[in-house]
Amino acid sequence: MKRLLPFVLLLLSSATLAESGAYRVELIVLRNLSVIATASEVDKLRSFSQHPDLKVVTDNNPQPSPQGEPLENRVIDLSPVERPDLPDDLIPLLDKGTEMDAAWRRLRSSSNYRPLIYSAWEQNRIDYYPPIRVHDDQIIGAPVQPPVELIETDLASDDPPAGLRNNFYQLDGSVQLRRSRFLHLYLDLELRERRPQSVRAPGLPGEETSTTANESASDSVSDYLVFALKQNRQIQSGRMQYFDTPQFGVLVLVTAIAPE
Repeated sequence: MKRLLPFVLLLLSSATLAESGAYRVELIVLRNLSVIATASEVDKLRSFSQHPDLKVVTDNNPQPSPQGEPLENRVIDLSPVERPDLPDDLIPLLDKGTEMDAAWRRLRSSSNYRPLIYSAWEQNRIDYYPPIRVHDDQIIGAPVQPPVELIETDLASDDPPAGLRNNFYQLDGSVQLRRSRFLHLYLDLELRERRPQSVRAPGLPGEETSTTANESASDSVSDYLVFALKQNRQIQSGRMQYFDTPQFGVLVLVTAIAPE
């Protein structure tokens, strides 16, 4: 009976989408290479781990590579029936639609822009959906946050339990499509980088050591630089939408899928 349950759930999810129609949500996050913008300085990064994540890496490679291993080299599990953190009928997608594939190719050949990530899914048109987490694969921090009861866990080990990690990615955030009277898209994304550690210049014994330009005189330099894109906008299906900041932006295409 347990073996049949996933198939039953999949059939029910497909039936819901067929009866109500669906929205296909596609987005490309891109970087503007021709603009120099000022980043916000922060000591602590925001975590988006409370939002369901479309990317699921199997036990064959449980953690994304800090060096940014290409996505095609990993084993990705996108089965909607094995994701209790996602709505039952939300379907993660890998293949780009025709318009978004053309946009991705144009951006890659442009000297002013660079596409960073593509993310897509289908959701039905009647239910509430939570913000969906989207991120790249560049980890810039992975602090360990143990539960109180795990007092004896060796947190100094090179490989603490995966469940205790809270990865912070260079590009991270959430996207939510909501339908009331009109369609609204909520974007909350951050492009972050770790500030290089300052290096003290060596001096002679008895002399004060000088500091590099990256180190402030008060020794209070923030650890991270953050560019934020946080917008809420009414959108129309079938039309490419562009959300932007000076440093990076998002192309979004929401396509309405008619009920069968």
